[in-house]
Amino acid sequence: MKNHRLANIPGSTRIGYWAVLGLATLVLIARLVQLQVMHRTDYRLQSDQNRIREVTLKPLRGLIYDRNGNLLVNNHPAFSLYAVPYELRRNPDLYQRIAENVDRTPTVLKTIVQQNMRGYFQPIRLMRQVDMAVVTDIEEMRTDFPGVGFWIEPIRSFPSSARASHVLGYLGEVTTEELEENTDVDYEPGDVIGKKGIEKIYERLLRGESGLEYVEVDAFGREVRTLKSPPKKEIKPGLNLHLTLDSELQHVSEELMKDLRGSIVMMDLQDGGLLSLVSKPDFDPAELSGVISTEVWDRMQYDPDHPLYDRSVQSVYPPGSTFKLVLAMAAIANDVVKPSWSINCFGSYRLGRRVFKCWRPKGHGRIDLYQAIEQSCNVYFYQLGLKVGLEEWAKFSRYFLLGRKTGIDIPLESAGIVPDKKFMDERYGEGEWTRGMMLNLSVGQGDLLVTTLQMVQFAGLLAKKGVYYTPHLLQSIYDPISDRTESHEADSLRIESISERAYDIVREGMRLVVNGENGTAKLARVTGVEVAGKTGTAQNPHGEDHAWFIGFGPFENPKVAIVVLVENGGGGGAKAAPKAGELLKLYFDINPDQSGDTLPEK
Repeated sequence: MKNHRLANIPGSTRIGYWAVLGLATLVLIARLVQLQVMHRTDYRLQSDQNRIREVTLKPLRGLIYDRNGNLLVNNHPAFSLYAVPYELRRNPDLYQRIAENVDRTPTVLKTIVQQNMRGYFQPIRLMRQVDMAVVTDIEEMRTDFPGVGFWIEPIRSFPSSARASHVLGYLGEVTTEELEENTDVDYEPGDVIGKKGIEKIYERLLRGESGLEYVEVDAFGREVRTLKSPPKKEIKPGLNLHLTLDSELQHVSEELMKDLRGSIVMMDLQDGGLLSLVSKPDFDPAELSGVISTEVWDRMQYDPDHPLYDRSVQSVYPPGSTFKLVLAMAAIANDVVKPSWSINCFGSYRLGRRVFKCWRPKGHGRIDLYQAIEQSCNVYFYQLGLKVGLEEWAKFSRYFLLGRKTGIDIPLESAGIVPDKKFMDERYGEGEWTRGMMLNLSVGQGDLLVTTLQMVQFAGLLAKKGVYYTPHLLQSIYDPISDRTESHEADSLRIESISERAYDIVREGMRLVVNGENGTAKLARVTGVEVAGKTGTAQNPHGEDHAWFIGFGPFENPKVAIVVLVENGGGGGAKAAPKAGELLKLYFDINPDQSGDTLPEK
């Protein structure tokens, strides 16, 4: 029938008909070749992206332990809400549906997506620590939420009674600047990163490496199966850290400073590891372990007690009479005086028109160097300071590593200030500063500023007669995959420029401070162990005096050094020394083999 009809059509028309049909066929074939052959890879990729989701597998962050294997920082599972931008673009009402189930507006959700999108098919984290009720509600209405799902991501938990908040630090969402600074690490917007303390310093070790897997989804964005191809990239968990802290000593140190301001630092003299490092007031690390609310952050930021501020490494203080030991070392090492050199203390010393007072108004009478250290006589050290001079005093201060950072492995450490002639000339003008300023420096006042960490290092240098290790918190690193442990070895150095005789003389004065009849630190005594130390009461222009104690024990074979600072605490002998004595007693109770030389019970 069709051929009969075509037969009745004129020849020229039939030729045109077949030409059009042939051309259309060629166009279709060409388009088919273009789609199926030339652009096969592109369209296959788009098809795969529609049905295949790349899922980032977040590694478990490394755990943190104390020196005895007690867990300080653990991981706790929590749900994070994510969405695929492609599905949000295809279903714009999804923003409203999600917003109705979580504490976010559609506008906020859209902003999060715009700021963090790395591709239409790369899931974006919308919220952390989603309540279980939200997870249940969304999962029950799965078909209404295409491309929306949940990841299980760990947050930090703190099982120990020792808070150690300034040591451990906290985590926070990675900033744009941090992403730019760490392009060699697989950070993504919304990831967490160490912001302070050990979490920050050892971020690369603790973080681990993310993995990848690929899942097939249906038209509603629901996961159908996990694909074997492309191959899965395995997760590498973070490394576990063992710190030098002793959680029991840390906890007791924190309790001793409860409701006070100040710092306690205790150091193992055998390797420089810190047994406790306390700054008070502090904060509850659990409050900063996950999503930090504006209310919590503002409360901490604007708290007049500044709980986020680490007084052990950031704050600088006048050291008061504890610094008389530096002057004594300079005088003996340079043969400026002999230990027998004595003066008469009548309670004050006149220099020109000014009168400089001793802490004891009626004076100490005639005393030599040993007695001046034991009783902390200001008048003795005023006169000794004039004999030694500013430049030698500053030089010996630097011998003992003061005026510089210790190099501890937590951030934001302050260097303090050790004034010398150059400093004084720049600050007050050449020839404008007086000898009276040297008298203030002689008793640890004036422009001199130190950290409690520097002072525990100084106490350790006196204890070990010039031998010291860099103060540190990392003891070892454990890799859970290879089951290997790598120990951290601290740098060991010796100060060669000071004679052992000078150390022996000053150390004997320190022994008398704690054990002598007139010692200012009798409350630091430990039954059965001979302790040496020095008290300090540092004037504070902003309020009550600061109370200091620095010391070490046992005397003959020192194993541990300690510093206690109580801001606005008053007298060092009354407020700081007892806390040091209590902690030293606990240390030797825990470590009876470290008591070394023992004394008969009193």
